[in-house]
Amino acid sequence: MLIPREKNTVTLYCFSPAVMLATFIIEFGLAIYVFAKSRITHSDYGIVAILVFLGTFQLAEYMICRGTDTLLWTRLGLFSITFLPVIGYYLISKIRSRYSVAKLGIILAIALACFIVLYPPAVTGGVCAGNYVILNVKPAIYQFFGYYYYGFLLLGIWDALRGITENKESKNTKKALAWLIIGYLSFILPLTLVYIFLAGARQGIASIMCGFAIVFAFILTFKIAPIYHDAVKNAKHKKTLTK
Repeated sequence: MLIPREKNTVTLYCFSPAVMLATFIIEFGLAIYVFAKSRITHSDYGIVAILVFLGTFQLAEYMICRGTDTLLWTRLGLFSITFLPVIGYYLISKIRSRYSVAKLGIILAIALACFIVLYPPAVTGGVCAGNYVILNVKPAIYQFFGYYYYGFLLLGIWDALRGITENKESKNTKKALAWLIIGYLSFILPLTLVYIFLAGARQGIASIMCGFAIVFAFILTFKIAPIYHDAVKNAKHKKTLTK
């Protein structure tokens, strides 16, 4: 929700600390739900990882706004979101059974996350702006992080689109890829609008993006995860019939 405060200023009340805490509870609740379903079907845990990392970032934001060990929580928050675009791309790669780029992405994510945590000058803390959190990261690292992040998001959308247009992919595969694209756009599009029209909020771009990502969390849980579950069940059924 965008509410005018004064002339030429806007407050994003949808990213207040109370909403951060509520979003954390919702995303961890969804993670537990998907994990329980995944244990039954032994399907992919990548969705659970995304939900946990999203929730962890929301908790980190909330703790920063409370003023509790802000440097520690800033590092933990950045550590969490570093893996999100790569795990998302891994989900697309697994659906399409093409892992080469995803494996390289995971190595890059691990290296970047470790660098953020272990190199003290990389991060100097976080500031609660009231309705989003500003993460204080060295400019060069922030720029590289942005290229890495958006690079894998755009690569994921491109790869999903290719899968949808290829005839060899099954109907369920194309459905899952389509929902992944919708999930990506659910936070990329509003984030782009915020970046263009609310210049003052650009410093909190990571916080705002993960706030919008709650929509993606629901899409992962109730649209994409069931497709994974059905795919595993069908594979097991076919294996049983061939015995």
